[in-house]
Amino acid sequence: MKQLPLITAALALAAAFASAARAQEASSSVEKCGKNFGTLAVVEPQTGWGHLQHYGLGSPSALLRLMIQQSGCFDVVERGVAMQNLQQERALGQTGELRQESNVGKSQMQAADFVLTPNVQVAASDTGGIGGLLAGRLGVLGAIAGGLKFKEASTSILVADVRSSIQVAAAEGKATKTDFGVGGWAFAGGFAGGGGYTKTPEGKMVAASLLDNYNKIVMSIRDQDKLIKTRSASSDVNAAASTRAEAPQEAGQMLQAKIANVKLYAKPSRDSKVIATLQRSDELVATGEASNGFAKVDAANFSGWAQRTLLMPASGAAGLAPRSAAPLVHPISAAVGLYGTFGGRFGGSEQGSFLVSVAGDGVLTGSGASQLSGQFTVQGRVEPSGSVAMSTTGAAGTALFDGRIDGATGAVAGTWRYAQRAGGGSFNGQRQ
Repeated sequence: MKQLPLITAALALAAAFASAARAQEASSSVEKCGKNFGTLAVVEPQTGWGHLQHYGLGSPSALLRLMIQQSGCFDVVERGVAMQNLQQERALGQTGELRQESNVGKSQMQAADFVLTPNVQVAASDTGGIGGLLAGRLGVLGAIAGGLKFKEASTSILVADVRSSIQVAAAEGKATKTDFGVGGWAFAGGFAGGGGYTKTPEGKMVAASLLDNYNKIVMSIRDQDKLIKTRSASSDVNAAASTRAEAPQEAGQMLQAKIANVKLYAKPSRDSKVIATLQRSDELVATGEASNGFAKVDAANFSGWAQRTLLMPASGAAGLAPRSAAPLVHPISAAVGLYGTFGGRFGGSEQGSFLVSVAGDGVLTGSGASQLSGQFTVQGRVEPSGSVAMSTTGAAGTALFDGRIDGATGAVAGTWRYAQRAGGGSFNGQRQ
């Protein structure tokens, strides 16, 4: 009977927390825009979301995409994990596997006008205090009153113009222990892609911070006529005032003047002293120095700077002009089945998919996505024998893939392992 007062107090405290949560949920709504600013892609941060996995949370991208859709500020384009499936479907169309009237082909995909990059940070908390005490004695009831695994969630969102790469909006959000109600959101209780953000107090706290964060973005942009920023006037001024960027000039190249009476200056400037006048018959050797649109040359009796637009390779010396190295032809090009686009899946310690391209010289590049650690990049090489070696880099670190491509069928299979820790699995795929 001595525990009755404690139980009564706990019930009262739980009721108070529940009432506060309902009040918070009622106020959790997405700010709206009166016009649409264009298309936007939500991209994952390069570091992934590994730090949230400890709290049973995955990527919040689906959550953000729903907020964006509800706000009416942007049309969301797919650039996440589902992009792999889109590419696979389009690859089927390119190979003729889809019905002719399907109308799936090139130049149909909508470009993103803007990219949104989110970031989440959490401040750790201990599990002591009244929440920990009540959790120990009253189970779940005590957990309602406290015991959150972190005490604060802070987020940031950056929006950048795809074409100019200029940042057009930025804001931060924050939520504390009492700020995890999301009942006012349209997906509450029925959002299958919530990834834990609608079920757990920790997830709701992060969701509330993201909502606060995105609402600040909306309020900062919705009264603007347009969001695109094609140029920075200050940057243009800086560029005009800076030294002109130069393409390299090969040292030792034989040059000559394009016309008669080309002036040779002491410095790379038309305002400097003229030290000689070049004729078309003068033999000139490039020193390799280039600056401000001028190339430095040596002649039999003088040395100086001439405008590059008035010089050309000397007659009969074209072989001395800069030449790009002939591309190495890899013998793999003879085995048609070993190059092209390959898509597949992997399982084991992590599960996910990948899409890679193998060039005619055997170089392999691509990307993939893990259900556990998010997106990653892929690079590697395919040997003429069909042996394939790939390395991936992402939030989980580096993983090594070793396998073989069947040149006749286009099937690829092998095993993978983490580079610096235990774990791994197998993978398989097919030429698209």
